[in-house]
Amino acid sequence: MMQRPLSRFPVFHSQDLDVVREALGSVFCAHRLYLAGRDSRLDARMHSRRLPNIGLTYLAYGSEVRVEPGALETFYLVQVPLRGKGSIQYGKQQVAARPGVAAVVGPTQSLDLRLDAELELVILRIERTALEAALSDLLNCALPYPVEFELGMTITGYARTWCDYLMFCVAEINRPDSLLSHPLSVNQMEQNLISGLLIAQRSNYSAMLHGHALPAPSRAISRAVDVIENHPEQARTVGSLARECGVSVRALQKGFRRYLDTTPSAFLRDVRLQRAHDELRAAQPDTVTVGEIAGRWGFLHVGRFATSYRRKFKESPSQTLHR
Repeated sequence: MMQRPLSRFPVFHSQDLDVVREALGSVFCAHRLYLAGRDSRLDARMHSRRLPNIGLTYLAYGSEVRVEPGALETFYLVQVPLRGKGSIQYGKQQVAARPGVAAVVGPTQSLDLRLDAELELVILRIERTALEAALSDLLNCALPYPVEFELGMTITGYARTWCDYLMFCVAEINRPDSLLSHPLSVNQMEQNLISGLLIAQRSNYSAMLHGHALPAPSRAISRAVDVIENHPEQARTVGSLARECGVSVRALQKGFRRYLDTTPSAFLRDVRLQRAHDELRAAQPDTVTVGEIAGRWGFLHVGRFATSYRRKFKESPSQTLHR
């Protein structure tokens, strides 16, 4: 049998309904849990990894169940079925979740789930405060009302790209030698997942997110360049950079494209590549590895770091280190 997601982070494997209910409540919230099928026997397991603003979970009940959490209040959930199916009711919306159709659940309406025995899920928990802050950064304004997503997510287009990235993060964080052990990489991953969801899944803010914005003025772009070049080592997102420069994320992105023919993220990556190059040139090969230096500069995937590095410097990171 293939290894289950997040196997390094087991929470329980139990046939006891009370044990499962209590453990699930500690990871998510208090809820009612019932065996729904005739002669059902629970065989549930959960693996879970909590990070500052998100949580990643693998969950399977091994039995037909009904779950009634009510309103989540403080967090959002994205439930991505790997196999099996389930009926998910959120307020007046309902979706038949299955592989290829995920569910994006908000915090304000009552949630009711009826899940079959074969269902296996990867679940992303996003703290409400983090998601609202990310959206506020993207729009450069306070939010007049809560964020409500369309419940059903058909995994095509932007949603396919986003789900592929989610599953990459799940696999990467399960590796003991992952760069996601570095806070800079974790922060970037969280922001990518949150902002990506806001773009990929329709919500009551989609019209504002996909509207038009004027480019930021050249003085704001100069300010952003100074911030990046002076402190490229700091955990930074496009949203935090835009806020520091007093413009919206979209205006900052358009300004970078107009004046520098690049994006804020690409510019930051280029600066970090240069700093990694400088450090590799100065380092002693027997005291540090390419992976350690890549991680210090926020590069999550060493192979992709090496590809970008070779494209920029016409040699591999290892060649620079061993010169």
